[in-house]
Amino acid sequence: MPETASAYAAAHNRAKEELAHLQGVWSSIAGQRQAELLIAGSLFAVKFKSGPLYMGTFRLDPHQGPKAMEMLVTAGPERHQWKTALCIYELEGDRLRWCPGEPGRKERLEEFPPEDHLAYYCTLFRRERG
Repeated sequence: MPETASAYAAAHNRAKEELAHLQGVWSSIAGQRQAELLIAGSLFAVKFKSGPLYMGTFRLDPHQGPKAMEMLVTAGPERHQWKTALCIYELEGDRLRWCPGEPGRKERLEEFPPEDHLAYYCTLFRRERG
């Protein structure tokens, strides 16, 4: 196999492993807003405790630094429907640090902002077991 094909296969396998590890229910343990995140295949649902439910599809790019996620909102507040949220994330065991951008915004964060930054809904999740 040529080196480029081998590199592509390795990158594809890494993305598949990352996606497999994200599957399940995640509950927030830190952040501005309490939320629950459900990942099933390449579908997501985010329910903010005192707010709306967002649903849609997503794809990962675990090769960027920080890791990147694009979430297409197909259901939720009308102003966000059919817009993509450019997110960054960090996955360590059963903890997920996730910071989405405003759906429709064209720039992705290049690093995680301070936890008390009011312009972003960065959230730390823990995987639910059960």
